[in-house]
Amino acid sequence: MDDRDTLFSLVETSDRPDLGTVAGSFDPARLTQARFAAGLSKAKLADLVGVTPAAIGQYESQSSTPRRDLLPVLARELHVPVDYFATGRPIGRVDGSQAHFRSLRSTSARDRAKAIAFIEQVWELTFALEKKVRFPEVDLPPIDRGHADPISVAQALRSQWGLGVKPVKHLVALAESHGIVVSLLTMANADVARVGAFSTSHLARPIIVVTPERAKSVFVYRFTIAHELGHVLLHGEAAPGDKQQEREADQFAAEFLTPRSQITNLLPRTVNLSRLDELSRHWGVSVDSLLLRMKETGTVSDASIRRGYQKLNQLRSSGLETPEPVNAYPGEVPSMLAQAAELADQAGYGHADLARELRWYPARVREVLGAEDPRPALRLVSDSQQ
Repeated sequence: MDDRDTLFSLVETSDRPDLGTVAGSFDPARLTQARFAAGLSKAKLADLVGVTPAAIGQYESQSSTPRRDLLPVLARELHVPVDYFATGRPIGRVDGSQAHFRSLRSTSARDRAKAIAFIEQVWELTFALEKKVRFPEVDLPPIDRGHADPISVAQALRSQWGLGVKPVKHLVALAESHGIVVSLLTMANADVARVGAFSTSHLARPIIVVTPERAKSVFVYRFTIAHELGHVLLHGEAAPGDKQQEREADQFAAEFLTPRSQITNLLPRTVNLSRLDELSRHWGVSVDSLLLRMKETGTVSDASIRRGYQKLNQLRSSGLETPEPVNAYPGEVPSMLAQAAELADQAGYGHADLARELRWYPARVREVLGAEDPRPALRLVSDSQQ
């Protein structure tokens, strides 16, 4: 079997695209997206396929088109089928100013580019599924971003979603039921995991992606989702590293999860960690978040707050307070895309059909869906290991 057989394995022999056809309809944006998704610079990709970095730049700027014989090599190094490079299907386009990154300072431009490619593909998968399954309509309040403040926007969203002043029980299930796509990235994409979380409101549906680093504690995870919701509503254009935007998203999240009108009267008058733990579980936020709320409301002195954080850190370092992962809370695990894929499958449109339409390998479909590989793992044991 040669490379061509391997790279065209998604399609039947009779349906294999002709290299000339793919070259003739080459979409430079697909090359850029695949390169970002693979986490490769132009220089690295050029080295792998045996051309100059300038040539990769010319392919991506449409100044020239890759030779026919180069297409399978590009596909192999970028882990996509050859016909991935052809035009003829919708593409999600997001640039760096249209996505918010939770951990901007600790991530490289390469990791952010990889994250952007992922969020584009989440949208493309959603778009493909929407042709087979009716998704919930996007339901967000109209916001005048030029004059909005985070507190009133959080209150407007609570009103729009009929939450009153009660705790938000299942934040992700709630967001998905109002048409927002949430994805919990798998560990397979370790580079993007460093980004923490990211979101955009520049595609047909708002998309929020959270990485495993933020899913180790359900309370951190919920605050992160609420923070990204704040960006979706408040900030059309992202200003990377802008402290004001990050502060506003935090203010939105705090008000959305713990409305000031309710939480102020419930907070203890001293730093009582037992009482704060009860409130934490009732409202679905961390004790840290409640300590910050106590500071904001002036309930106790700053010195008391510092001692509270010190006690909390001591409990954590001694193992007496451990985080609870998201997977213990079904209502917080994204399910909209997986359920849509299941419905589509029942209608005769399975993962292989999705892969064929998107020009992805099935493994990529599973990754973006957040689905486990259904195949049993083969484990080989050598004599030296017995």
